Amino acid sequence: MNTIYIPLDSGESAVLKDPDTLLPRNIYEQLTRFIEKAVNEVPKPHEALNETRSHKAISIDGARGTGKTSVLVNLNDYLQSNAQQLAGKIHTLDPIDPTLLEDGESLFLHIIVAAVLHDKEIKTAQSRDLDKSRVFTQKLENLAHGLESVDLQQNQRGMDKIRSLYGSKHLANCVEEFLKSALELIGKKLLILPIDDVDTSLNRAFENLEILRRYLTSPYVLPVVSGDRRLYDEVCWRDFHGRLNKDSAYNRKNTYDIARDLAIEYQRKILPLPRRLSMPDVSDYWQQDGIEVTLDKNGIPLRNFMAWLKIFITGPVNGLEGSDLPLPIPSIRALTQFINHCRDLIRELPEPFRKKASTLALRRMWQMPDVPLDVLESFAEKHRELSKEAKREYGEAYKLFYDGLKNFTAWESKAYLENDKKSAWLDKLCEYFRFEPKAGAVFLTLQAKQFWVSWAQGDNRNQSILATPLFQPLLHNFREYDVFERYDDLSDWESQLRTRLPESWLTAIKGQKTLLPYPVAEAGINTSLKWKYWEELENYGFDPALESKANFLLSTLMQRNFYTNSKQSVVINIGRVFEIIIASLVSDLELADLQRIRQRSPFYSASALAPTKTLDLEEDFTKKNTRFMNNRSETDRDTSDDILVDVPDKNEDAWKKLCDEINHWRKTHNVASTNLSPWLVYKVFNKTYSQVANNVFVPSGMQNIDAALNFFGRVFYAVWSAFGSFEKGELFGLSDVVATTNIISAKNFYNHDNFRVNVGPFTPEQNQNSDSDREAYQHRKMYGEKTRAVSYVLATHPLKKWTDEVLRTEFKQKQNAQLQTERKMLTQAEKIIDISPAREFITSKLSLNSHSRLVKTRIIKQLKMLYPNYDKAKDFIDEVTNHFPQNDPAINTLLKAFAELYPDGDK
Repeated sequence: MNTIYIPLDSGESAVLKDPDTLLPRNIYEQLTRFIEKAVNEVPKPHEALNETRSHKAISIDGARGTGKTSVLVNLNDYLQSNAQQLAGKIHTLDPIDPTLLEDGESLFLHIIVAAVLHDKEIKTAQSRDLDKSRVFTQKLENLAHGLESVDLQQNQRGMDKIRSLYGSKHLANCVEEFLKSALELIGKKLLILPIDDVDTSLNRAFENLEILRRYLTSPYVLPVVSGDRRLYDEVCWRDFHGRLNKDSAYNRKNTYDIARDLAIEYQRKILPLPRRLSMPDVSDYWQQDGIEVTLDKNGIPLRNFMAWLKIFITGPVNGLEGSDLPLPIPSIRALTQFINHCRDLIRELPEPFRKKASTLALRRMWQMPDVPLDVLESFAEKHRELSKEAKREYGEAYKLFYDGLKNFTAWESKAYLENDKKSAWLDKLCEYFRFEPKAGAVFLTLQAKQFWVSWAQGDNRNQSILATPLFQPLLHNFREYDVFERYDDLSDWESQLRTRLPESWLTAIKGQKTLLPYPVAEAGINTSLKWKYWEELENYGFDPALESKANFLLSTLMQRNFYTNSKQSVVINIGRVFEIIIASLVSDLELADLQRIRQRSPFYSASALAPTKTLDLEEDFTKKNTRFMNNRSETDRDTSDDILVDVPDKNEDAWKKLCDEINHWRKTHNVASTNLSPWLVYKVFNKTYSQVANNVFVPSGMQNIDAALNFFGRVFYAVWSAFGSFEKGELFGLSDVVATTNIISAKNFYNHDNFRVNVGPFTPEQNQNSDSDREAYQHRKMYGEKTRAVSYVLATHPLKKWTDEVLRTEFKQKQNAQLQTERKMLTQAEKIIDISPAREFITSKLSLNSHSRLVKTRIIKQLKMLYPNYDKAKDFIDEVTNHFPQNDPAINTLLKAFAELYPDGDK
């Protein structure tokens, strides 16, 4: 199989001098077979012309930019290089452009005749053989008379009209005789007539097809027509429909069906089905087996380059739950422009990229440059083998990996780029994709990565690490993003936040389109203004260090400087926890960075997204939509005269300690090598906030230390588990089976599927009492280090250690009736919606919080993301309805959402 290459310095010209640069090789091969067959069917001299006419046009279907014009332009060169004997029997004209047409029915035929007369070889032959030249001239004059008759017949009367009609009837014979004489003049058997984009001139497209039907059925000419077949269909049925309804609009619905049928049969006649070719999708050049394309002769394989480009942008995602991000290169024209734009950087890619390898091997080289491919493949094979056993203990696979690296003395083929080269690629990619309409998600990802690089270098440190449009959907209305296609919106915010934020603000953003789907902003769980949780901790007599950590965890959840319409308030939000985790993964931290996180509104909280709006802490708890807050007694509720209790600043040392431990952790575990992708973080953010973020209202305010600390633990474990659910897969030699259930409690997390299935394979710790001195621990530790996965480094994150230490302690609960009531109300708030088995299953599969209201808009958004077509969504619906009773309210809501998403079924 010959290798095709794309010149790195190719321009916009469709003419390609080197046959090895002709990409759609399969199209050229099929064209060659059609041409060879047409040559063999050229009639003998004694055969009558009327007996040999037929519709033999070849059509090449493809959207704009798929390379159709290039095929027509370079067809002759391909034949000269790959079928010389056949090329000697045919003559290929330069492609004809129908857009040159003016008004007049037969002008397209004029252009075809002009193309023959201006052909260089024909002009040369006229001066070489005078006898054949005279015959050619005579046939041209006959054809000219026939064309003149057609042009004049509308204005003629009587005998002149009859003569013109007679001339029109024989025009097809004149065309055939003219073309035959042209072939005899140059000594060829068949004339190839390329017609480029016959559908481009929409107002003349049907008439152009009519010229094919009437006059180009000669066995001496083979039309090769390129265009978009969908447009052919539109042009044909609309023309028939217009003619059917020209004199009467009666029964228009029936005439539409007739017009569609006529269009199908008309196209079947002039563009026969067996002679239809389709241009390959541009992705076939790097995804389909049997096609070998390189960038420049002997350069990097296109398959390798695209595999690297994808993991460079998206990070090590497994493609599950909508994490696959297609590269926005819609056509061959876009591909060649993109390659030309990046040509200088492509030449400097590491040497291992130039070797033939599978896309999986290439991705592994980039993600784990210190791991030989055969070592990881041996691990993967052993892991698959052990997964079939009943016990499913994988210690042998990790030992095999450990021994393989231990016995490997050198690993020279490292796929590595210096940081300055990575930054250069980011800049180059941003320059290109900022103007590609389909590249919204990719551009947001690249823009976020640029921001992170500058943030890590000390720029913009006064801003949040998440202050980029990828994590801020309200910024998508900036003009910079108008070029991008938008498929999502914030319509479900109104239904879920209407009792917490002003209706006017929610109405204003309701129609705002976003480039990606986003979870609902977090309003949080309300607490009491009077809750002195730090004093409760003092009364428990804990170790000072443990008390400090517990106090820190609680204070990180609290948002204290938040005002309602009438007073100050306190709510619990997860935003600071999430932001600390992500910031610690991106860069070394200074104490000032953490202090800014502490002082800002929590990330993605209602107050952060709508900072000038007040929060209404009342929640609808009754069937009549009356609000509980308005019905409480004066002793039960916080009055407007209550003052927010001053919080003793007990956490300064804890913030400093956390900062030091994070930086030590980053150095010890080489966290910088993970090269975190914003796209991976976006998927984790979306999943975490959909599952854990809460908008629960608790009458009298939530005042339960154990519940609050459990909530903190759920947040960290949800983030950790989410990273594992998007990283785990064949890239790391693991299965792509992941747990999607929600984490209801932070207690016993090591026994939960989210640990055992999602992150357990990456971490040496298999329980809270893992012995670091054991060989099995060291084997897993080596694997985790070499994978450079976030799932591995988070296992030793300082926040995780603090959380584990605190949650291992059983907090002594107050025994008074007030606290018992608070605990009961919290439980009621979290379980106010009956979580049936069906509801739990649906929310787990759709990555939704089982405690939140199920609304159609949110279900539709998740269905579109996780089950991106009708068949996949229908399979999920069938799975639900086959296992659970259909009278369940959650299933009813799901079915309504599915019906709204696909009102016409799979059409």
